[in-house]
Amino acid sequence: MDISYRPEESMKALIHLGTVGHFPLFHDIWIRDPELKERRFLKITGIERARAKKLFQQVSKHRQLEHKKTVLLSMNDEDRKLFMKAFFKLVEGKILDQKMELH
Repeated sequence: MDISYRPEESMKALIHLGTVGHFPLFHDIWIRDPELKERRFLKITGIERARAKKLFQQVSKHRQLEHKKTVLLSMNDEDRKLFMKAFFKLVEGKILDQKMELH
């Protein structure tokens, strides 16, 4: 039995949960933030993409969900909003991949 931790698998699981409307990483107040709603539809720039990748690495290296949440809580607002924006883009992409009729 392989019990090694795979960070990419934990993020895939969280993204899958997002496709069904469950976001355990985020507080409801963060999701309802009007500034995030405005930015959610903007394209992610190359600089933002590189920063988001680093943020994803910081979060995904922790095994437990509570530790992942703690990392998000410790981020400044800009980094957390960027992480959430990138996360929602990944969820959106997964939904579109699953539902070809939405293309």
